[in-house]
Order: sequence, then structure tokens, then C-alpha cells
Amino acid sequence: MTASRDTNIETDDFALADEFALATQTPLLPLLIARIDAAGGRITFADFMAQALGHPEHGYYSRAGLTWGRDGDYETSPEVHPIFGYLWARQVLECWQRLGEPSSFALVEVGCGSGAFMRAILTWLRARVPRCFAAVRPVMLDGHPNRLADQRAHLAGAGFDVEHALTADWLARPGRITGVVVSNEFFDALPVHLVRREGDTLFERYVTHDDGSLGFVEGPPSTPEIEAYFARLGLQPGDGALAEVGLVASEAMRAITSKVERGYVLSIDYGHPARELYASWRRQGTLMAFRRHSPQPDPLAEPGRLDLTVHVDFTSLAAAAEGFEAAPLVSQAEALMALGLGDALRTASQRAAADAQRFTADRRAAEVLCEPEGLGRIRVLALAKEAPLTGLRCLTLA
Repeated sequence: MTASRDTNIETDDFALADEFALATQTPLLPLLIARIDAAGGRITFADFMAQALGHPEHGYYSRAGLTWGRDGDYETSPEVHPIFGYLWARQVLECWQRLGEPSSFALVEVGCGSGAFMRAILTWLRARVPRCFAAVRPVMLDGHPNRLADQRAHLAGAGFDVEHALTADWLARPGRITGVVVSNEFFDALPVHLVRREGDTLFERYVTHDDGSLGFVEGPPSTPEIEAYFARLGLQPGDGALAEVGLVASEAMRAITSKVERGYVLSIDYGHPARELYASWRRQGTLMAFRRHSPQPDPLAEPGRLDLTVHVDFTSLAAAAEGFEAAPLVSQAEALMALGLGDALRTASQRAAADAQRFTADRRAAEVLCEPEGLGRIRVLALAKEAPLTGLRCLTLA
């Protein structure tokens, strides 16, 4: 049998590489190349990550049209089911009570994503404890105007009086609060420096380019703060191992906690204590790139189109919260069960016969939120200043 020959097929297959490069080039790429050239041929990965996620026009989180949920760009716990926010509303209520039920009580969320978390918390408080709801002064903070617009839209029509502000603007204001600051998957998206230890020497990984293609090159640390970071921890990454250094995360925690005169900070995030994060067996670090829930092999590819995330160093975050007491970490699964997820499921099961499909969906959402290899392994860092921390409800199952 003779193979047919299609004369319309492009015969210069070597050109396919150029066509692919053009197809995957993002608006941010030439700006990054110019930035690299202006910096002398390389920039830190922290600088790259800040641009890839937060460039005002082309960053992943700042672009218009970012969507949440199972069918969107990514799904966090508040998008799985409102029960996540309802349960954490119980913790907000307890914090208010432990602070003496003040008539004005700040509830600040940092990095609010879709707005689903705050909406669920306020919905529960309004329905279940009107006295607490009347005292709450909700503030939603984000680093990007497009996200603030999304959050306003998500809460539109709900009847909540919520302040929306850019994070940097709110942090720069004078005055401090009494209340609670909450965040969900905020710190894991902040820029990190990449390092590799070889013997007694620590090298930093920089981003460079070769004829328009981004790549890594190593050199001495860009700042003495990197060496100081590990000195404070009293440990180092394993010999030959890659690791991330969250200088920006520590500074963010320091700035956030400095705004709290009296109250709690509850941080829900992927991460580990430093001894686990920098354990000798961890060879490749925790940096991951995602597109629509799917891991991608190259964190430098298509800048502005991929989500970049790392596991946070909770030891350094707690140390950055000056004047705060830190509780031992608990998992998200432990916290949600302590806050009453099991009781909520048992109550929901009583209507299973009348609405089996609804109960099945509710039960599946609870399973997703507590999956040991998924959202359930997220950790909760609870901090308190001039407020009792022992016995806080979200910690009691551990």
C-alpha cells in the first residue's frame, strides 16, 4: 500500500519550534527579559515570582478573568463548600467572646481570593449570633484591584457592610485593631528565594535568559538575610538539596501582626515546621507550578499564566509575629473536626432521606476538605496577643 502525500503539509518541521515558542510567549515574557537585562543579566527567583504572580497588568493573580472553583483556574477550601467558612465562623465567635465581646471587633481577611470565605463567615454570624455580627467590622484585603472588584461582586446583594482595601494601603494606615486576622492559602503564594547548599556553601538560583528563553543560573546569595534566615533557625538544607527561603512571607507576617493590638491571627496554609521543611531527605524543595489544577514541569514557563506556590515555613512565620504566642500546628482536618464538622454531618444526615442528593454532595465536600493527601493536610497556625490561646476550639482535637 502506497502512503498518500499531502502537498499542503508544511515540510519545514524545524520551524515548529519557533511556532511553539511564539504560541507560548506571554505578554509578560518580554518585560521580564528587559528586567533581566536591566539588572545585569539575572534577577532573583523572588523577583521573577513577584512579577509572574503580581505584575499589575499581566500577573497571574492580577489579570482580569481569573476564575475559582472546580472548573476554574484553581479551587481552595472556601470554594469547595460554604461549610468551611461556617465552621471558621464558630472560631471567630469564640475569639470575640474570649476578648470580652467588644462592641467593635475587626475581622480582617488577607488575600481574599473569590470572597467566598468572608461571605460564608458573615452569613453564619448573621444567622446564628446576631450580637456578634453587629459587633464585627469586616475588612477584605488584597494586593490587586481586579481581585477587589471580584470580591465586591461576590458579596454584592448579600447586605454586608464590608471594607475593601489594597493590602499595602491598609497596612500603611495608622492605628491598630482588636479582633481577628484570617488568611487561607495566602503565604504560600508569596515570592521566595531559591537556594542550593553544596558543602558549607549556600548558592542562590537566579533567573536569566538565553535568546528569549528563561533559565536558571547560580551565584552567591543576593542578600545576607538569606544566610541570617538559616542562622536564626539553627539548621540548613541538606547537602545538594534545593530549598525555598520565605523572606517576603516573614516580612508580611511581621507587618500584619504589627497592626494587631489585641487579638488573634489564624493562618491556614500548606506548610511545615522548619525542621520538616528543610529536612535532609527533602531534595527538590516544594516549589510547584499549576495550570487549572494540573502540575506543570517548568515554573519559568509561560510567566503570568501559571500559578506558583510553595510550602511555607511556619517556624519563621511564628517568629516574625513579635509579641504573639503561637500554638502547636494542627491540620485542617483536625481543625474542622474540632470546630464541629462531624456534628454538622450528623445533623445533615437527618434529612438524607428527604434529599439524598444534597446530603451526598455535603458529605463529599466534607471528605474533600479533610482528605489526608489533599486539603486536609493544610496546616493551621494560631497566634494570640493579649488574648487566651490555650483551649482555642480549633486546636482541641490535636
